[in-house]
Parts: sequence; structure tokens; C-alpha cells
Amino acid sequence: MKRSVGERVGHRLRGTLRVVWSGVLAAWVTVVMIAAGALAAELSASEILDRMTGTAVLSGSGQAELELVTENARGQQRANRLRIFRMEASSGATQQLLEYLDPPDVRGTKFLSIDEPDKPAQMWLYLPALGRERRIAGSATQDQFMGTDFTYDEIGGGTTYKEDYTAQRLADTAVDGRAAYVLKLTPKSTDKKYSYVQMWVWKETFLPLRIDFFDRSGRLEKQLLTADFRQDEQGKWLPYRITMVNAKSKSKTLVQLISQRSGAVPDEYFTLRYLRR
Repeated sequence: MKRSVGERVGHRLRGTLRVVWSGVLAAWVTVVMIAAGALAAELSASEILDRMTGTAVLSGSGQAELELVTENARGQQRANRLRIFRMEASSGATQQLLEYLDPPDVRGTKFLSIDEPDKPAQMWLYLPALGRERRIAGSATQDQFMGTDFTYDEIGGGTTYKEDYTAQRLADTAVDGRAAYVLKLTPKSTDKKYSYVQMWVWKETFLPLRIDFFDRSGRLEKQLLTADFRQDEQGKWLPYRITMVNAKSKSKTLVQLISQRSGAVPDEYFTLRYLRR
């Protein structure tokens, strides 16, 4: 039985619509799968903090020499040369010894910090002129370190963002052409120096590119900037220049890494006996 012209056209149209709908459905499923995969790959603020490295002057285990330059609001500078030793255990515990080499009036000054998980950081400052060490504890850990714009906590690596702050992820952006995660960190306790901290974390390496510190009134107090990124012999990225800018005093402190070497450091370096040598 022959179909009429209208029936033949309708049959063809229905077939065409089925093909078109199948294509649309397949495309929609593909889009949903891609979106689901993208969402699954997204990192939470907490996960970003877990992966983040390089919040201390030196990260990992090894030793380095560096130049530390302080500059006041009038542009007057003072340069210091230092040596730093650091050991980082798989448990998360870190030990760090910083020693002044020059100029002569501060030569031999040493700063020892020991940070273990779930324990307050232990810090000691040894001053050759006094011939003894001074324990840095409590609120004193948030005081300025040796006339710099860093606190004892910040120079010793005692700031534990993961444990001490609640993280919120903000919209991603770029810093100097580098794709970055943006986090807002709010302290879990009221005894912290800052009301909140905002940081920009380089997506490729999980190194902080910029950290802004806001005082208890919510005003910008300090800003840390990292630059001159290089890879060490193990392929790990390090910032060779770290600058802490004080927005209130208009002073700043520049840390320039001169040389570094990864590897184990003898345990004796991180003792009070060695501190007094």
C-alpha cells in the first residue's frame, strides 16, 4: 500500500527529529559529565591549605644563606647576612635555626624554633652580648623579630594556617600572570594578631604569591610578596625573594636567598647547647 506524499514527509520529519534529539541528548550528557568531572576536580579551601608550601623563609630540609635588608619609611636601609638550617619531619614537625653572620654588632645572634603538631611552638633567641638565650613565648611570638617587619612566628615558621584559621575559598584570579587560588582565613581564636588573612596561592606549585594581613580593625597591616621563583636540584620551586611591606609604618623587609642546599641537617644544630656556642 502506497503512502501519500504527506505521510512520507511526516515519516521523514519524525526520523530527522529523532536524529536531532539523539544528538542533543548526547551533547547534553557530555556537558553534564564534563561539568561533574570539573566539580570533582575542584579543591576546597582546606585541601588547598593542605597542599600549600613555602610560608616560611625556607621550606623542607636543608640549609641556606640569605641577605635580609630592612628599610624604614625614610628609605634608610640596613643589610644583614644570615645562615639558616631547617629540618622538616614526615610527622609535620619542623626545627629551624637562624644565625646572623654580619654585620659585626649582631654576629652570633641565633634564633631557634621547634614546632611540633598539636603543641605550641618553642622559640629561643640567643644574644652574644648577654651570653644567654631568651625564651620567646605567649604573645611575644607575635612581636617584631630583630627590628624586621616579620614576627617571631612568621620568621620561625610557627604560623600554622591549617590549624589556627578557618579557610574560605574566594574567586580565582591571577597574580603577575600566574593563575592563583584566593583564600580568606579567619582565626579560630581571638588571641591572634590579625582579624583575617587573605592569600593568593599559585595553582601550579601551591606556593603563596601574596599574603595580606589585616589588623583587628579590619585594616591592611602588612603584605607579603614572593618573587624570583627557581627550582632546586630536586625540582622543587622556591621563591628567592620575599618582601614584607608594613602598610602602617611604611617600612619593609626584603629577604633575598643567596644559596641553598637541600638535605638532612644534624639534630645537634637544634639544641640549646648548640645555640650557646
